[in-house]
Amino acid sequence: MFRGTSVALVALVILGVAGYRSLPRVFPGVPYGPTPRPPTITALRGNLPTGWPGLATRATYAGSEPVPSGSGFIFRLPAGGAVAAAAAHSFDLSGELLSVEFSHEEESIELDMLHGVPGEPRTLSMNLSNDYVLFSVQEKESLGEVLEPDERGFPQPGERIVLYPGFGAEHGERWGTILESDRKGAWAIMDEAFEPGMMSGSPVVSFHTGRVVGMALAAGLREGHTVIGIHPIGSLVEKGLEAVDFIPLSDYSPKE
Repeated sequence: MFRGTSVALVALVILGVAGYRSLPRVFPGVPYGPTPRPPTITALRGNLPTGWPGLATRATYAGSEPVPSGSGFIFRLPAGGAVAAAAAHSFDLSGELLSVEFSHEEESIELDMLHGVPGEPRTLSMNLSNDYVLFSVQEKESLGEVLEPDERGFPQPGERIVLYPGFGAEHGERWGTILESDRKGAWAIMDEAFEPGMMSGSPVVSFHTGRVVGMALAAGLREGHTVIGIHPIGSLVEKGLEAVDFIPLSDYSPKE
């Protein structure tokens, strides 16, 4: 009985840590202002995903049951193959993480191989391109909609985007407009206010191209609108292509 109680307490602690780390970083100083006019986009038009690309993630740590840990998605690398993306701050990467389950409705896959060394949880920096973790995905393991990266690398100010939550998918997609954007990060003012907890790692798709332009990473509330910070897809693609280390989660140890 004592052992069972200890395991339960450990699970609750991990759940609390995972829940805290999976919340988007909320700051009152997130960028805000009038959205730019619709831009001229030279990229080819495409269709929005027919399936639901946002996936819920659950982490399994040593000695515990899977716990909710945020959201993620799967995208295809230009050189071939696919990887699953999520936010580094959604996990305790120094806490004996064994595997991560990506799921939507009744389908799921369990991943336990890192595709390259993960990034670090974002703190106060406005650079959104360092908070990430990529997982190796075998073609037979893919589920849901595998997204194609937008070749521009990041969205344009004034562009309409669609957020597909992993957790929170039951409420449908969320629409917004890009306020500002560059290779280190983009910010979008959403059409309405909503609770963004556990949505870090969700894919952000261009309404124009139908391709993924980034990963939701941070959020704040301004004047009745949720504002989200986005890790640009170009950065994630570069990290996926440059990866040379493919590390089992059970063997991963962050550098001091």
